[in-house]
Amino acid sequence: MSYQRLKNRNYILPAAALFIATSAGIVLPVSATEVAEVDCKGGDQVCRQKTTGLPLRALPRALSTMYSDPDENSEVIASNVKAFWPVYVFERKDIDYSDGANPKGWYRVGPMQNDPLGWMQAKDVLEWKQSLVISYKHPGSGEDRRQSVLMFKTKEDLATVVESSERETMVATLYANLEGQSPAVDDRLISREPKRFVAIEQKFYMLPVIDFESVDLFDQETRYLQLAAAVPVQAGDTRNARSEEGQSDTLQDSAFIAETGLTETIEGTSAKDLLFDVKFVMDMTGSMGPYIDRTKEAVSKVAQTVVRDNPEAKVRFGLVGYRDDLRINPALEFVAKNFTSEMVEADKFVEIISNAKATEVSSEDYQEEVFAGVSEAITSNWNENSLKFVVLVGDASSHQVGHPQNTTGLDANEVRASADANKVSVFALHIRDERAQPDHALAEHQFRKLATNPGSPDAAYLSIPAFDQDQFELGVKQLSDDLAVAVANVRTGNLPQVMAYTKPDSATSSSLSGSELDSDKTETQAAVSLMTQTVIANALIEYLGAAAYPPRDITAWILDRDLSDPENVLNTPVEVRVLLKKSQVNDLIRAMEDILKAVKRSQLTGMQFFDALQGVLAQATKGGGGSINVKDAQRLSDSGLLPNWIASLPYRSAVMEINNETYEALAAEERAKLEYEIEAKLKLYQEINENTDLWVALDERDISDDHVYPLPLSVLP
Repeated sequence: MSYQRLKNRNYILPAAALFIATSAGIVLPVSATEVAEVDCKGGDQVCRQKTTGLPLRALPRALSTMYSDPDENSEVIASNVKAFWPVYVFERKDIDYSDGANPKGWYRVGPMQNDPLGWMQAKDVLEWKQSLVISYKHPGSGEDRRQSVLMFKTKEDLATVVESSERETMVATLYANLEGQSPAVDDRLISREPKRFVAIEQKFYMLPVIDFESVDLFDQETRYLQLAAAVPVQAGDTRNARSEEGQSDTLQDSAFIAETGLTETIEGTSAKDLLFDVKFVMDMTGSMGPYIDRTKEAVSKVAQTVVRDNPEAKVRFGLVGYRDDLRINPALEFVAKNFTSEMVEADKFVEIISNAKATEVSSEDYQEEVFAGVSEAITSNWNENSLKFVVLVGDASSHQVGHPQNTTGLDANEVRASADANKVSVFALHIRDERAQPDHALAEHQFRKLATNPGSPDAAYLSIPAFDQDQFELGVKQLSDDLAVAVANVRTGNLPQVMAYTKPDSATSSSLSGSELDSDKTETQAAVSLMTQTVIANALIEYLGAAAYPPRDITAWILDRDLSDPENVLNTPVEVRVLLKKSQVNDLIRAMEDILKAVKRSQLTGMQFFDALQGVLAQATKGGGGSINVKDAQRLSDSGLLPNWIASLPYRSAVMEINNETYEALAAEERAKLEYEIEAKLKLYQEINENTDLWVALDERDISDDHVYPLPLSVLP
C-alpha cells in the first residue's frame, strides 16, 4: 500500500498555541506558560524549539519594517516586508510579552535556515511555533452542508453575535446578506472561508492561532480564536501576486467576494474533461459465486447504460478480486488480483469481467482478505483528472490486524485513511447470509468504516439479504443510473443538479429488505439513490476545491464551531494535526517497533511489560540497553522511549499511559486489541515515511530537507 496520489500542496492552519484533544474531538489551547521553550545559539544558527527540535519561524505583520540592527535608527533593509510570509528566527533580543497588546523586543530573521537577513520588532511579527496545525474539514453537501466560517474584525464583534439571545437570527441574517446579487457586508465582518471547499491537497495556506478566549455558553468547550490568514507564494501560482500589491482578501474586495461565493460551478477547473473511474472490488471466494455471476450482468448493464446515455462520457472501469492468504491454501491462486492494470472502457470491461470466476477451493475460515482487495484498488492505477470510486462487494469480514491471515498489517481505519489520501470514494455492498450470522456485526463495522467518505457522517453502505439477487442487481443498477446522470450534468456544467439533492423522508435506512422491494420499489430506489448522490456530490466538492483560493493578509476572529449550531460537536469546521519532520517520523517508527516487540514478548513469556521492553532495548543495543532505563518509568510516556515532541504535547493516549499495573489488568482481548492498534499505526507511519509525495515544503525557496507532514492527532500512539 502507498499513498501515491496525495500530491500538490497541503493547506494547513498552524496553531501558535498548543492544544489538547478532548473526548469530543475538539482541541483546546493551553496556557502560554506551557508553550515549548526556544533555544537560540546565536550567529547563523536558526533558533529551535527545545522539545520538538523544529526551527522557530515567525510571520511578519502587514506594513512591517526590517532593519540592519535591533535599532529603529539603523539602516532599513525592507520597508514593507511581505505580510505573513514565513521567516526563520535566529536571535531573540529583549523579548517582553507582559503587555500582550504591545510586545517589546527584537527578532533577527531570514528567509532560509542559513540566511539571517535583518531585525524586526516584536510588535511586527508573530511567533509561529509549528507543533500543531489546523485544517478545514470537508463541508459536506446537499442538506448536510455546513456554512462557511465567518471571520470577524474583533473579538467584541464576534461576541456580539455568539453571546446574543438572538444568535440564530443574527447568524442567518449575516449569511443571507452575503448571498445576494449585491452582497451586503456587515461592518463586523472582515472575511470568510470560501464557500467552495479549499481542498487540503490543493492549496497551501496558513491560519496561525495568535490568541484565544474560552466561551462558557454551551455544553461543550468552545473558543474564540484570533487568526492571521496567509498564503505563501508557491511556484507557478500567479494569483498570489495580488498580495504583493497590498490587496488583502476582505469582504470589501469585490474580486475576492466574487470568488468566495463560488460553489457549484466548473469555472476555473477542467471539469468538462473530467473522467469518472469506477473500480469494482469483489470477493471471489466460493460463497460469492452467484453474486459474481449477477455482478457480471449488473456491471455490464452499468457500463452499457452509462455509455448509451452519454455517448461522449468518459467513464472507465476496473476490477479487483480478493480471496484469502495463500500461505493457508496456495490453491486459492491470489490474495488480491487487479484484473485491469489500467482503467478500461465499457466494452473492454464487459469482456474482462465475463472471465472472472469464483474459486472452487475453500479457504480455512469464513473471513477473507477484504483489506488487501480494497488497498490494491485504492493504490493501483487511476486516470489523471478523474473522480475515483470503489464499489466493494462481499459477504464476509476481513481478518483483523494481528490475525495470522491478515496479509496487509492494516485495519479498516488505515485503509480508509489511504482512500482519503488518494481521494477515492468507497461504496460497500454487504451480502448478508443468515448462516453467517456471527460474522455480520464485524463485517458491517468494517464495511461501514471503509465506506465513510469525507463530507458525510453516513456510510455509503448497503446491506442486502443473501440469495435475493434481484435486489442486489437493483442496488448496482441504481448506482449506475445516478452515475450516468452525474456524468451528463458535469460535462454540461450543470453541477447544481448533481449536488442539490434532498433526503426523502422514507430513505432513512441503508439496509434493503425484501418487503421494501415488493411493497414500494420507488422507496428502495430512493434510499440507494440518496447514498450514491451524496458520495458523488462530496467527491465533486473536493475536486472543485482545486480552483478555490483561501483568504490572505488579514487578522480575524472566528468561533471554533459552527456559528449556526455551536452545540453540534459532529459538525466542527476544523481538524487538528501535528507537523512532523521526517526525522521525527523515523523516531516514532523506531519507538513503536520497540513497543510492539515488547508487547509480543510479554504475551509470549508472561514477563512484565517494562521488563520485556527493557529486554528489547538491550538486545537492540547489543546488551547495553542504551541510555534509556524504562524499568524505572512510572508510565510509558515517562520512559524517554517515545520521541520528546510527543511528551511535550498536551495529549494523552492509551499507549502513553501504559504501566506494569495497567498492562497486567488488561484482559486477553484488550491486550490483543492494543497490539492490533499499535501494529496498524506503525504500518501507517511507515507508509507515510516512505511516500515522498506526502511531504510538504513550507517554503519552496528553501532547498534544505525541511519538509513536514501534518499528522492528525487521532493517529498518534
